[in-house]
Amino acid sequence: MPALRVSLFSTTSCATVVLALLSGCGGGLATSNPRYFTDGKWNALDSPYSLTPMLACAFPAEGNDKVYRNLEDHLAPAIWSAYGKDTSEVKVKKLKGDSEWCDAFPNIASDRFIVPPRMKKELAEYVKQSGAKGVIIPVAHLYRSPIMKDVLGPDGSPIGSVETDRFGADGTAGLFVHYVNESGELVYTGRSKTNGLGVLANPIDYMRDHASDYAQQMTQKAPPVTVQ
Repeated sequence: MPALRVSLFSTTSCATVVLALLSGCGGGLATSNPRYFTDGKWNALDSPYSLTPMLACAFPAEGNDKVYRNLEDHLAPAIWSAYGKDTSEVKVKKLKGDSEWCDAFPNIASDRFIVPPRMKKELAEYVKQSGAKGVIIPVAHLYRSPIMKDVLGPDGSPIGSVETDRFGADGTAGLFVHYVNESGELVYTGRSKTNGLGVLANPIDYMRDHASDYAQQMTQKAPPVTVQ
């Protein structure tokens, strides 16, 4: 499949990516587009859909490399397996956290699947390039936290801490799959419940060990389509 072309549109973002993922910019992340999901049932979607490379969205942070490896070695393969795809086909594409595509997907979902015209055109072209009737785009938004520095008292003992201008990876990520049809419309967003894992002693290992559970969370309520 052709490499993803980063779009040039701009959107209004939340104060931080983390806030956008945890709460949405407009009161919560939607999951199923009401235009295609009515009375608890999915309307027929044209098949097949194509599984695209996973987008790994991250702002600079120490330790991001470990999270990337976790995505490539465990989480992305679990998603491919959930769709019945050969894990040797797994591809993970790194994108900057403030890139337009990384910023847009959570906002679109929280805005009830209203896709800006320019993005809709680009998504439709992306689907066309895939040779399918739609695409499934896995996305991982890597979490980070400021690295703290101790504040010392006159006697050299710590009396508090302050944030530095450096960040460290939390070892976890928000995991999503976005279904986009040939018109460039967002049909479905599935997400896993990974926020909060940063409080664990070793979130990297935890996410690795529960990769299949996260894949199931993202896909269990998805529209029934054939994946090519």
